[in-house]
Amino acid sequence: MGREAFLAKYGQQPSLRYFAEVDGMLIDSKPLLAVAYGRQHPGKGPLSVRHFAGGDETRRALKRFGIELVSNNSKGQPLMYGEIPDCPPGTVFKDRREAYEAGVHRTTQAGIAGQSDGTQSICLSDGYSDDEVQGDLITYTGFGGRANSGRHVADQKLEKGNLGLVENYKLGRPVRVLVKESVLTGRRASNDYIYLGLFTVTGWGWGTRDGWKVLIYQLRAVAGDSLIPSEVATALTRGEDVAPARRSVNVNRIVRNYDVAASVKRLYDNTCQICATRLVSAAGPYSEGAHIRPLGIPHNGPDTLENMLCLCPNCHVLFDGHALTVRPDGTVMNLGKPAGRLRVAADHGLNYEHLAYQEQFSTAESVRASRVSRDIGQGV
Repeated sequence: MGREAFLAKYGQQPSLRYFAEVDGMLIDSKPLLAVAYGRQHPGKGPLSVRHFAGGDETRRALKRFGIELVSNNSKGQPLMYGEIPDCPPGTVFKDRREAYEAGVHRTTQAGIAGQSDGTQSICLSDGYSDDEVQGDLITYTGFGGRANSGRHVADQKLEKGNLGLVENYKLGRPVRVLVKESVLTGRRASNDYIYLGLFTVTGWGWGTRDGWKVLIYQLRAVAGDSLIPSEVATALTRGEDVAPARRSVNVNRIVRNYDVAASVKRLYDNTCQICATRLVSAAGPYSEGAHIRPLGIPHNGPDTLENMLCLCPNCHVLFDGHALTVRPDGTVMNLGKPAGRLRVAADHGLNYEHLAYQEQFSTAESVRASRVSRDIGQGV
C-alpha cells in the first residue's frame, strides 16, 4: 500500500534512523514491529511506539524473523548512482555488510538495491543459477517469485528494483555490479564479494523458469569503469589475484547527468514535444531525452534542461538525423517543409539559441549530403 498509507492506516510515526530491509525496500522498523504485534494479537491491536524502545531492542526482535535493520540512506548517505569514490573496480569485500558500508550495494539481503524510478546496484550470488557471465556480458534475473530452495513458485513483477533496472535501460544510466566469488569460480567455499564496477543495461524482457514468468536483463561492462567478469573468473580459478582495478588506457568520455533526462520526461509526462505521441509499454510510459546541441566535440552543448527535448523514438531519430528542425518561432520543419509546432511547457526554460544552432547545423549537413549524392550520380 506504500509507506505513507501504511503509517496513516495504523496511526504510526515514521522511523528516524533504523529501517527493516525487505526486497530492497526500506520499511520503518518500529511501526513494522508495532503492527506485527497487532496482527498477532487482534484483540489488543498495534502497539503504541511509546510502549517499547527502538534501536537495539527492535533490532533484536526483528532479527528473530531474519530481518536485519539498516541505517537510513537519506541521512548523510543519499542514493548514489555510478561509481563510488575511493572504491575502484576490483575491490574485494569479505561479506555483504562490508559492501553495504562502502556504499557499493546498499542492501545486505536483496540482490537489487533500487526503487521503481532507478536501480543503483545489483549483486550476483550463488543461490541463483539463472545468472550467467559471458565475456563482458552478464545475464541477470530479477527478484521475486522464488522459494528458499531457489525454485520459482510465482511470477515476478515489474515493480521496485525490477522496474528500476528498466528505468536505467531507458536513461542509459549505469548500475554497479557486486558478485560473490563463488559465482565466478564455481567453488562454493569462495565467500568474498568482488566489485566489478559499472555496467549498462543493454536489454530486458520476459522469460520462464519452472513454468513461471521471470524478468531477464542483459548488462554490459562499461569500458574503463569496470572489470570484465570472464577475465576475473579465469584469474580466480587459476588462484591469481583479481585483475588490476584500472586499465592503463585513456578514455575521453562525457559524464551525463541522467537526472536531466528524467526531469524533461516528467515535465511532459513522456509525451513527444513534436508529434504529441505518448508511448506506454508494460514497464510504463516511454520517451527519450534528446539533446538539441550535441554534447560532444565540436558542438560542446550543455547537459541541461534548456538543451533538452522530450521526444518519441521516431522523432528522436529524425531530429538527430537532421530531418527535423525547429525554427525560432517554434515551427517544426520536416525536410524543409512545415510539420507542426513545438510544444513547450512554461517551466521548461528552453534555450532557442540551441535550436537555431541545430537548424543551422542540420541545413549544412543536408547541403553536404545533397552534394555527395549529386557527385555520386555524376560518377565523380
